[in-house]
Amino acid sequence: MKINIPRFAIFFVCVMGLFWFIPNFYTKAFKADKFQFGGFFSPISKEFVIWEVGPDRLTYKNENDEKLDRVSAQKMLPFLFYNSINKWGAFPLQTVDGENITYDTAKSGIQMLRLSARNIFSDALPLHVLFESSPLGVSLEMPEDMLLIKFNRFVFINCTSGKIDKEKSESFTAEAKNAGIIFPILKAFSNPSDMKPFDEGLLFADSANKIFQLKMVEGAPFVKKISEAMDGKILHINVDENEKRVFYSSIVTEDSIYINTYEDGLKKLPIENYNPKTTSTTAYFASIYETILLNNLSAKNSSMHYVAAKDFDIVREYQKNLPQDIVQKREYLSYGLSFLSPFYLAQFNNFSNEVLFEMKFAPNLVFAFFGILFALVLYIVLNYKKRFYVVDLAAICLTGIPGLIALQIFGSIAKKN
Repeated sequence: MKINIPRFAIFFVCVMGLFWFIPNFYTKAFKADKFQFGGFFSPISKEFVIWEVGPDRLTYKNENDEKLDRVSAQKMLPFLFYNSINKWGAFPLQTVDGENITYDTAKSGIQMLRLSARNIFSDALPLHVLFESSPLGVSLEMPEDMLLIKFNRFVFINCTSGKIDKEKSESFTAEAKNAGIIFPILKAFSNPSDMKPFDEGLLFADSANKIFQLKMVEGAPFVKKISEAMDGKILHINVDENEKRVFYSSIVTEDSIYINTYEDGLKKLPIENYNPKTTSTTAYFASIYETILLNNLSAKNSSMHYVAAKDFDIVREYQKNLPQDIVQKREYLSYGLSFLSPFYLAQFNNFSNEVLFEMKFAPNLVFAFFGILFALVLYIVLNYKKRFYVVDLAAICLTGIPGLIALQIFGSIAKKN
């Protein structure tokens, strides 16, 4: 039995469309309830206060999985809820160590960092905005030119005329080389927003894997070396100008995250087994403790790993797994998804900003087999008075219910004698 090529082409296009449509429609129609973890290390109890965010509730818990009422939970987190605590008249709060946390101390607040594979592996902008870091007024103004990093030099291009400012380009390039920068530049990142409170310029890694900072101060180049050669390949540098002034950049390598602090320079986050491809990281930097939340996005049933540190030395760790009922419900939903389609065409995932077209197996192969078996039986029932073709049956064995739908709509892919 030969295959009818035109019919097979139509069948293939239809099945590929159904591999996307059926799983996508199913997951939206029977979407599992939203559930996620949060948490913060309490300087009052010296333990983590966990919050669980469900579809219709926010629940606070302690490390023993005991529920906490809202007031009690928030009183243990003065750096997050200082206004509420002040309204309740609860300041000053005394820690286990006997220290007092006042309203002014708590109000100094926190600076937060969030990193995921989506931003770590996104492409850096080819053009950079280099602001005047010492403007005459309060606000930053967009410059008249853009910075382009060439193989062996910096190039400033006027946005109006499109012409290269040779004098400025040569000045910045010469200053960079005098500071020990080795071209070509491997990675370069900046914050192009003019709404930020101040400017820390451009941070980049040179060919020797050393980190430098480039700023424009009163029109002149300013170059500062942040680190000697880093261990491991540098994947991403996040520039974050924040009024809290705890840090102004973070550097991600293949197995570590470094924080570039104002007071102590470059500090390594105290985390182990870090994988930038699959780990979502949230870090809070308060005046006493650092709280780090690590979520493994590749795990079937994700869990949250909590780390508390003081001056970047670990003082406490805690692991929180998804509740069993949430895990079970998601498992049940995967059964239906697998039954309906043995494959699915993924457009997006948690690890990339790109639009993808990846063909993946169903999450549960046993139910995928039952789905294929159901499609075969239904095909025979629907066509019991007609002639069966081996090639059609083989197509259903490979594609399941999507293949059955395509055959019923467009007919057999067999070339009839």
